[in-house]
Amino acid sequence: MNNYSHAQWNQPNRAANGRQYFGNGTSLLLALILIFSAAAKAELQLNGSAIYEDLGKQQFVAALFVEDLSSNANSIQLQQSPKRMEVRIINDYSKRRWLNLWMQSISINNDRESFSGSAQEVIDIMRAPRSAPKRGDVIEYLFDPDQGTSVRFNGTELITNYPPEVFNILLRTWIGPIPPSTAFKDQLLGNSIDMDADELLTDIQPQSSRVALAASWMAPAPEPIALEPVADEATTAADTPEAEPQLAAAESIAADPESTAAATDQAETLEGPEQIAAETEQIADNEDTNLAATADTGEEQEEEIADFNVSEALAQRDYTPLVVAQIYKAIRYPNRAADKNQQGTVRIGVTIDRSGDLISAVITQESRYRLLNQAAHKAVKKAAPFPQLPEEMKADNFEVNLPITFRLQ
Repeated sequence: MNNYSHAQWNQPNRAANGRQYFGNGTSLLLALILIFSAAAKAELQLNGSAIYEDLGKQQFVAALFVEDLSSNANSIQLQQSPKRMEVRIINDYSKRRWLNLWMQSISINNDRESFSGSAQEVIDIMRAPRSAPKRGDVIEYLFDPDQGTSVRFNGTELITNYPPEVFNILLRTWIGPIPPSTAFKDQLLGNSIDMDADELLTDIQPQSSRVALAASWMAPAPEPIALEPVADEATTAADTPEAEPQLAAAESIAADPESTAAATDQAETLEGPEQIAAETEQIADNEDTNLAATADTGEEQEEEIADFNVSEALAQRDYTPLVVAQIYKAIRYPNRAADKNQQGTVRIGVTIDRSGDLISAVITQESRYRLLNQAAHKAVKKAAPFPQLPEEMKADNFEVNLPITFRLQ
């Protein structure tokens, strides 16, 4: 999985190599050929890879794997064969920022009809990882004609058997009509090759602690452990007044996991040598540290998008194209840039308050040309003010990171 190469469009017939079989009958030969051909067919190939940049930094590397290579976006979307979108995180994200990144691009690349039927599934997919994406994390969105849409996080399958159309909703954010940039889309379609992106696919690997964390999300909950009192020669623990707090602590373990360390330590002092108590205390300290780490990367981040629901998602899908269309109408291709054959994509971060007034417009990714950068910034200011935010959108303001592509026909 870690060695990637760009195959040619005329895919070689791998089943043709080494086809010398020795058996007792034609049926065995045919069976082996069919198995070998099926394995070759199931192998996904790297169609293209690209680096997503924002705020002057590399954020993640994206890779598109397909069974049948193609340079046509519509053809890839229509393929009823396994496909995989792979994301390898370069720079840390918050859960809210990660959600916004996907929802904004989904909103401008999918019509309301196609999105509304799968809005809840898209939200589920964004919520599935209990941790915000961190450097080294690998997130995979997979399509299989028999199993629908699935999601893996650092090797752990978090979601499976979602409707097949959910995958294409996600895929259109990369190769749809308004991708992050034309270069990003061209590279994923194999029209150009970014060697840096290919190298990052191999270099970026998840940390073992992050792999274990993802696996723990799907692990069954541990059974509560009830500690039984240990009787001494003269009396039972229940008859000993000073043991009552210890028993109460043991009984509360199932209700309060954070008390496990204290209860275990007290229980061990009833039955064993000081060495056992010391070891138990050390284990408890380690468990407390692990619980704290899990809380920092899991539950705390989950709260950031816990209130995001279908009605808000649909409202955002309806509102975002209004803002985009208003800005695009205000774009003017600079004559001097056209005369010099200057082309490129400018990504600009737009923040709007609830009344529709423009709060800020910041270029988050420049093109190579100053004239194009200025034209994109001027278009946003000219387009303001915008429509008021719908009531279903609960945020104090609306943010969109919009790509504006200048291309001469």
